[in-house]
Amino acid sequence: AGALADCPYTLYGTKDIEVAKERKEMRDIACPLEIRMPDELKGDLDGQRRYFADNLPAIYRDLKAHGAVVFRGFELSREAAGFQTVGEALALERCEDPLHSVAARDAVNKEAGVYEAVNKPSRRKFYVGMHNEMVGNRAPGAAIFVCFKAAEEGGEFLIADGRKMFKELDESWLEEVYAKEVRYSTAEFPMGFLENLGPLQAVAEPLAFGALQTALKFKVDFDTELVWEKSEYDGSKILQVRAMPQVPIVRHPQTGEPAWWGSMHSHAEYLRSEREKVYGEEGFAETTGASRINKTDVYYADSDQKVENERLKHLDEVTMKSAVKVKMEEGDMVLLDNYLVMHGRCPFEGTRKHAVTWFKSPDYSRAAA
Repeated sequence: AGALADCPYTLYGTKDIEVAKERKEMRDIACPLEIRMPDELKGDLDGQRRYFADNLPAIYRDLKAHGAVVFRGFELSREAAGFQTVGEALALERCEDPLHSVAARDAVNKEAGVYEAVNKPSRRKFYVGMHNEMVGNRAPGAAIFVCFKAAEEGGEFLIADGRKMFKELDESWLEEVYAKEVRYSTAEFPMGFLENLGPLQAVAEPLAFGALQTALKFKVDFDTELVWEKSEYDGSKILQVRAMPQVPIVRHPQTGEPAWWGSMHSHAEYLRSEREKVYGEEGFAETTGASRINKTDVYYADSDQKVENERLKHLDEVTMKSAVKVKMEEGDMVLLDNYLVMHGRCPFEGTRKHAVTWFKSPDYSRAAA
């Protein structure tokens, strides 16, 4: 991984969350917290760098409590070189993009771990649903998102506190989905051509299955399962790639707090298609030529049944009620704990240049009391 540490393995915590009891015990906390640069630091880039180092204990305390901190007005972070010194001043250890094992995300400065957010003009109408950053079995502990150029219209960064989600979602369903666990389908490959092979289909199917299985093992470093399915698009045969089961509620690795977790809001096919009706197509076809391959969905792990649309509608309502729009200007940053908060992005018009650096979890033992 060169100068960057490997992205850490996901830490789900022990599966011992008592949903009803722990929901009652949760406090309401504002998320995010906003901090504006002190006026006396204007024009003083070294002073701005020192601000983060000197205030590290207080910033860690705020991050641990609020889950996300928005920094506004800093000039240091208007350029990539200055931005990367913020993480260093906060003693955060940079790590590889979790997407690294699957595909390459566009980078502003790959060696420094500064990656582009979802800025492509062809994906401007795509509403990035709320999710915790995770690919396969790896998840960064923290991230700093930065705005180098705001979109002319829209493109707000979205934050939702997973603890609030845990408290607000329907309790009986929360108990059910936590017990059953979930599985995500992460891609689907059209195999309709096999149905036109007549008697050769029986021979070709296991060959296609084996070839794709081999290719996946070569391409990704985490376990997946291939499942034959019918496409909802046209009823043709597809091979779906499914991730291993995971819990939809994590216990924070350091604080022990329960938080709603995962990518159900962003990955559920029903919610994505509902958003497409409002905002337009996702733009995968133009950017990758692979609109079908990138189709995702979510299932109960115990039965492989899809999560019901009614449940997904409820999830969407609670998510959007919890989500906070953060309109970022040049140099603005959002520091977030990836285990406590989810993030997303509103559609936009014009050009948008936001970036992100991923980190291992902060050492909260350094947080102020």
